[in-house]
Amino acid sequence: MHLITDLIQEAKKELEAVRTAVNQRKINCEEISEPDFRELLIIECEIQMSQRGIFNPFVIDNDNDECIHKLWQYLTAGNGFKGSPNKGMFIMGGIGTGKTILIKGLAGVISKLTARSFLMHTAFDLNRMILNNGIEPYAKKPLLIDDLGKEQPIVKDYGTDTRPLMELFSARYDNGAITFATSNYKIKTLVEKYGEQTIERFMEMFNFIELIGKSRRV
Repeated sequence: MHLITDLIQEAKKELEAVRTAVNQRKINCEEISEPDFRELLIIECEIQMSQRGIFNPFVIDNDNDECIHKLWQYLTAGNGFKGSPNKGMFIMGGIGTGKTILIKGLAGVISKLTARSFLMHTAFDLNRMILNNGIEPYAKKPLLIDDLGKEQPIVKDYGTDTRPLMELFSARYDNGAITFATSNYKIKTLVEKYGEQTIERFMEMFNFIELIGKSRRV
């Protein structure tokens, strides 16, 4: 009986250690106010735009205001956020609405506030990189995947059909790794591309936000 009691106590300690480790992974910057977040986000978004040779100011308007508010709620792990701070962010929306700029801007804000950096790759590039390097380099570190769904889900590896991104998502799901993503596609289309099992994992991995509006590429 004494042995069972000891095992139970050890199991409780293990559970607490796991929960502590998971909580340490979440993105949490409770101290930043929304006005300060917006100012810093604008700067980070303009850095992303400038890297593309676009030197216009980043504009907050009726189309992206609510999305930006939700990103601040997520970052501060509260303030009415209807999601989980232990999940990553997935921004969906039409072509040219500014999803990539926003999600990379958010990653830049997080880097400034926490010194936690994200690997950033398109889904198309990740397919090739996983084939060349394996899954391990991308399985645990914070990762931002842009344009999810534009890659070919099934690719040939020495004549064998492989699903690099689906394997990666499986590994990151098991590791509880923080993942950010963008996509032009709605959930229904993503189900057709990746299957219901992968999308069920998406639901546990991501908080979903839709960015509305027309293309800003004018």
